[in-house]
Amino acid sequence: MGTLYLIRHGQASYGEADYDRLSVRGQDQARAVGRWLATMKIDQIYSGPLKRQVQTVSYATEGASSLGVVLPPATQLPELAEYPAFEMLQHLVPRLVELDPTFEALTSAPTPRLLDEAFHTILAKWASDEWAVDGLERVSAFVSRVRAGLTRMLGGARSGARIACVTSAGPIGVAVGLTFGIPDARMVRTSIVIRNASVTELRFRTQAFARSAAWQPEEVSLVTFNLTGHLTDEQHTER
Repeated sequence: MGTLYLIRHGQASYGEADYDRLSVRGQDQARAVGRWLATMKIDQIYSGPLKRQVQTVSYATEGASSLGVVLPPATQLPELAEYPAFEMLQHLVPRLVELDPTFEALTSAPTPRLLDEAFHTILAKWASDEWAVDGLERVSAFVSRVRAGLTRMLGGARSGARIACVTSAGPIGVAVGLTFGIPDARMVRTSIVIRNASVTELRFRTQAFARSAAWQPEEVSLVTFNLTGHLTDEQHTER
């Protein structure tokens, strides 16, 4: 059996013009992840291609190094990028305002709470495939993309491998959903509760994935979900 540790990136720069980079707290979270990884005898590390994912690996490597442990170099998998959240907001906020007057303030005096409500409303519409935008990745394509990346990663694992993968909440929600065979919309909904720098552990039968290019749900088990015991109280964040 192999082990896959799915790690959400550290806190990004929420509310800033350049969201896709770690905040100072996110950097500390990533170092804490690295100190935890230093104890886990990791054989391979993968990450998505986004800046916040790559930076998490970098700071995690720094954290492990502080304990005298050298982590393996990371391999980037483009399939493990997040769903197109900002593009959704850009294209779908006007439709939301038109349909629901309670969101009119988004165009003049947006508040963090209102932005959160708008995002969750739009995300739910996108996840259920009620709303779509030409040229924007649909939920089914997102799930297929992540499944392909996970399958490729597990298919290349040796027997008994211990793999760490730094990605985002969406792909982790998909991985959990694929394990249990739940609908796409529920996968996306699962991702909403995933904390920054948390760890979700899957076990998988390496030989089954080595023999097939398809996802093997009967060969994967969820062991733990959304764990943050490696973080201090001050490092716990959800966005």
